[in-house]
Amino acid sequence: MNTPSSHAEVDASLRNYSEFIRNLPVALYRITVEGRVVFCNDAFARLFGFGAVDDAINYPVIRLYRNKKDRGALVQAVLEKGTILDMALPLKRLDGSPMWCAVTSKAVLDDDGEAIFLDGSLRDITGQIQEADPSFPPAAERDDRKPAAVFVFDTQGTILDASDDAALLLGAQPADLTGRPFAEWLGRSAQNHFLLFVSDVFKIGQEAVTLPVTGADGACRFLQLDAVLARLGGRPHHIKASAWDVTDGVRQLKERANIDKFQGVLEMAGGVAHRLNQPLTIVTNILNELQTQWPEENALRGSIAKAYEQVMKMNSITHKIGNIKKYEAVDYVAGIKIVDIDRAS
Repeated sequence: MNTPSSHAEVDASLRNYSEFIRNLPVALYRITVEGRVVFCNDAFARLFGFGAVDDAINYPVIRLYRNKKDRGALVQAVLEKGTILDMALPLKRLDGSPMWCAVTSKAVLDDDGEAIFLDGSLRDITGQIQEADPSFPPAAERDDRKPAAVFVFDTQGTILDASDDAALLLGAQPADLTGRPFAEWLGRSAQNHFLLFVSDVFKIGQEAVTLPVTGADGACRFLQLDAVLARLGGRPHHIKASAWDVTDGVRQLKERANIDKFQGVLEMAGGVAHRLNQPLTIVTNILNELQTQWPEENALRGSIAKAYEQVMKMNSITHKIGNIKKYEAVDYVAGIKIVDIDRAS
């Protein structure tokens, strides 16, 4: 049985724990998936210029992003991966002054496995990143030894420069690309991958990624980007990325994957059809016997006839499964595909 003294000890322990979290020199937060601050500590409030922790509670965090699309990309990345570490993002304080933060975040799930909160921490890395001059680098400084297809991105993934061959990969002219976010040529999922790619370049100095792009000419291609981080004055300044069109290779991999899927479908179909044939045959024979033995006026005769009809449908489906000749899929629910038995057999 709990005593007054034990209650007091628990209360004291909770107060000490709360004080410990609030006084940590690292900015900590809990934010709803919809984007409202549920909890933060003093370091978080100071970082963004709130007068106190209470002023930050329920604040819409989208207002702290310089580019609102980055908020969606961050949430999507956390939901896909569960946890992200030190993603470099351009944010701003309440007074509008810009800063860069390394964001670490983890999804918190409810009993049904749905994400309800994002917990994490922030580090101010503004001093480590120098925003690129939009005119950098001048054409006179281009290195003739570099690969023909080269993009130069600023710290937010905006195109600062592009070689003629790089522009051709996007179905455009180099002059049409300068100052435009590379994400314009990417779908939503690919935009998230590109954001993670840029963040990883800042963390480890180099990274590679393959992304699907839709060029200004309407053509869909897969580009491989091999990037390195360029520094100025010892601080990250811009990203140089060599680019290759790997569309043919990706398509071959997809075709190979479809062949492997088809082989798996064939093997599964053959095994299922073989194992189902015998029990279905036995059930069909039993129902036939019952139909001949039971008088027509018996109430169960109709139920037996319905059962026999359904078993015959199962026999037909089993026959189709055993005669699958090609891989054909159909959308089911929640993005899941299932084999279309009618079209595949």
